[in-house]
Amino acid sequence: MKRIIYPERDNWQQRHLDIGFDYYNLPSTDGSIYWSEGVSYEFHLKQIEQLEDAANELHQMCLQVADRIIQSGDYPDYFQIPQTAIPSIEYSWKGKAPMLYGRFDFAYDGQNIKILEYNADTPTGLLEASVAQWHWIEEVQNVPHRDQFNSIHEDLIERWKQLFIPKSLVHFAACQEAGREDWGNLEYLMDTAFQAGLSVSELSMENLGWDQTQFVDLNDQAINHLFKLYPWEWIWEENFSTFIKPDTQWIEPCWKMLLSNKAILVELWKQFPHHPLLLESHAFNPNDRFNGKWVRKPILAREGANIHIIQNNVDCGEASGSFHFKDYDKYGYIMQKWAPTPLHEGMLPTLGLWMVGDECSGLSIREDVYDVIGNDAHFAAHYFVE
Repeated sequence: MKRIIYPERDNWQQRHLDIGFDYYNLPSTDGSIYWSEGVSYEFHLKQIEQLEDAANELHQMCLQVADRIIQSGDYPDYFQIPQTAIPSIEYSWKGKAPMLYGRFDFAYDGQNIKILEYNADTPTGLLEASVAQWHWIEEVQNVPHRDQFNSIHEDLIERWKQLFIPKSLVHFAACQEAGREDWGNLEYLMDTAFQAGLSVSELSMENLGWDQTQFVDLNDQAINHLFKLYPWEWIWEENFSTFIKPDTQWIEPCWKMLLSNKAILVELWKQFPHHPLLLESHAFNPNDRFNGKWVRKPILAREGANIHIIQNNVDCGEASGSFHFKDYDKYGYIMQKWAPTPLHEGMLPTLGLWMVGDECSGLSIREDVYDVIGNDAHFAAHYFVE
């Protein structure tokens, strides 16, 4: 695994705009922008196969944990699952409501893989992972072998075909005040659904309506299939959640609440102790003692928020690259063993392994000089050689 710089492509900014990647130039704290043109990571084919196998194995492990929890009806308190959500979790699981996609975040030193978390409900970074970095490898000069672990676009189209019959209407919704990254990802997913032969319609979550019988859009059209780039835990705090019935099968399905909750890392460690893909993880208890280096993470948070470094039971404060958002503190935390990984020219890469359905479909990389890959970390392309 090497970090290699290639010359910038001609007119690369316009190439991004042509695919709707108009947030490529969001500013980062170091004065540069989100997309790092020319920055790439080189892998060997065996490493790619190792990463793909790890993602597939971890996904199946997560499903086993979810099945055990749901079948037993024993939802650990540290998951903070609302009681109102449990009927929908169980109905969607037992009815085999299918998933669309998700993203594992891995720490990787070239040999050892450790799961950091599973963004199983509302992952973003999809357009750049799927299309933008594929354009890069097609157009950049002098890349050896010129191959990339990336069938995300094709796999998404095929997945939509498996989920719905042709011409089915699927609504797509995100928070009205969300940034261009969220809406850009939403519109990209709409495009893949359209290419799969489905009808698509866009609205904000704030414009979901209720006609006393069913959810409707602004044209009073029934919302039978909804892709929501909006976390389930937020939905259950909304007033409209009182209208959600157990058989409301939105994408992602409600059972994904278990996988997207960082408490799943605690259950993984309990069910598969000392598994080589896992970091030791425990529910946070301020009275427990943890020797060595750990991170304290909120069970429900995004973009690297509210992460603290704990060294030999001393809170060393917020991890570099993290930030504080008070709403994320209310759910509780886990403790996860620190994953030591090497820097590459001063940058720390985190690998994103994308699941489409139950199979891993591609790799993306975010890097930064900080301990935590936050919202303004940089996106770097990748390729592999034989």
